[in-house]
Amino acid sequence: MNEHFGPVFDALMPPRRQGGVYISYRANRDFVTGTPEYWFMIGREPSEKGYGLNPYLTAHARLADPASIYDQLMTMHRAEPAAPDTTLQSGIKLRKYDFTEKTCPAIKDQIDKLKSIPARVPEINGDYIVLHPMIHAFHISGADGDATLVLTDEKNPLVQWAEETRRMLEACGKLR
Repeated sequence: MNEHFGPVFDALMPPRRQGGVYISYRANRDFVTGTPEYWFMIGREPSEKGYGLNPYLTAHARLADPASIYDQLMTMHRAEPAAPDTTLQSGIKLRKYDFTEKTCPAIKDQIDKLKSIPARVPEINGDYIVLHPMIHAFHISGADGDATLVLTDEKNPLVQWAEETRRMLEACGKLR
């Protein structure tokens, strides 16, 4: 299972993509498989014309449902141990949302909020250990560079922004 989970997780909830400017966010619990994984990506995608970027923001969100990706994979693996990753991946059930800023105007508000979040790097004091935390992984690909950050502090402003963005995207999904 440990061989299958990483590649399937990355394929279904990619931490990065080729082209565009965006922020991606993934959340999963470390070593606790019962918590469904969550992912979103918001930004400007490459134009369908083959050059430049679309003039509007898009958002894509995925939530493992009804069980975590790991638990779904484990169930399929037990039923068919020799199944390849592609077969396993196609059997994973996800709740999916895809929007533009026209169908979910709050996307633009969240990107504007992101710009005002104060940068706060993780503590390096080593005074405590967190067992099985939620892993909040971010990748930002901007015009002036890229950044990858993995956080476990629920109080970090970037994590709070991501959780607010998740609620906003789910609300837009319910309005459809």
